[in-house]
Amino acid sequence: MQVSIIIVNYNTKDLVEQCIKSIYNHVSSCLFEIIVVDNCSVDGSQDLIRLKFPNVILIQSELNLGFGRANNLGINIAKGRYVFLLNSDTYLIDDAISSFMTYMDKHNDIACCGAELIDATAKSQISFGNFPSVFEAFSELGFFLLYKKYFKRHLASAVINYDIKEKDVDYICGADMFIRKSVLDKIGAFDPDFFLYFEETELCFRFHKMGYISRLLPFIRIVHLEGGSQKTNESFNYNKIRIFTRSRAIFFRKCYGDFRAMTAKILYVLQNLILFLAKGKVDYLRIVKIIINS
Repeated sequence: MQVSIIIVNYNTKDLVEQCIKSIYNHVSSCLFEIIVVDNCSVDGSQDLIRLKFPNVILIQSELNLGFGRANNLGINIAKGRYVFLLNSDTYLIDDAISSFMTYMDKHNDIACCGAELIDATAKSQISFGNFPSVFEAFSELGFFLLYKKYFKRHLASAVINYDIKEKDVDYICGADMFIRKSVLDKIGAFDPDFFLYFEETELCFRFHKMGYISRLLPFIRIVHLEGGSQKTNESFNYNKIRIFTRSRAIFFRKCYGDFRAMTAKILYVLQNLILFLAKGKVDYLRIVKIIINS
């Protein structure tokens, strides 16, 4: 087995069907298996997969484990030399998987690579990022306006690809992580303390500490219909904000220690107080409470 493709699904029946079909339609140059980890969906996803894709390995979780822990279930049984973590709200437009494998076979120092993510209209989406930092949090108080280009490329924790060059990056977006299995066997998979958000960032942080490279390959493109399982009409989705804020705090504590984690928390509180004063929305005060409790 060359590549184990792992898809985590949570109530995205139509999207996961589209994703799996795109794999079978486009991947022809490598030996692969597809593993779907279902996070206790109630939309008929499991029955659809069993009926339409009998060759797909289906892992049914009795709980919604979140992103990292669910992927770990797939990684634990993966037989491939590489694992390709692919969001259910993505789909392939060519044989990207074989392109990843060919590239990684020639670059043994790379632990993880990813494509340029685009939307259905071919507009670039967030594909990678820099590790979150106290300097980024400080800059977001408004100081980034003094160095906007530098901030977007070298400080922002979420980055839309800006040129056609291959580039070493801090982390690859979790929507499409092509990872060398031997590296995961060596340093471990996702940290189970994360439910959603920042788990791929922390994993790539460990890659970096061990001397491995994460690289963006813009000549490979994958469509990402971002947020397919989390759509909401609310302008402030407090549950999403709560999960995001908690995961960010966990990342800072694990990767940088308590002092920098507390410094970043203070800066994020200041950000939202400034937004409250500027816009007058009480929602920002609620976010301040969420940050303080994270």
